[in-house]
Amino acid sequence: LLVPGQTSLLDSVRFASKKAGGSSKNVGGKSPGRRYGFKKQDGNFVHAGNILATQRLMRYHPGAHV
Repeated sequence: LLVPGQTSLLDSVRFASKKAGGSSKNVGGKSPGRRYGFKKQDGNFVHAGNILATQRLMRYHPGAHV
């Protein structure tokens, strides 16, 4: 039993005033596209040093005098 003026243990327990914010797992994917592909097509006039194609790996090998 409680004497008047004495608080119980449950009266002094405090709860969180805000819920805990969870972590977001699906982050990323906001980078722009990498713009791979051919930059010059057949029939385009090019100067020396022009980029003909951009690619991830070395797949397309230019011919002679390119």
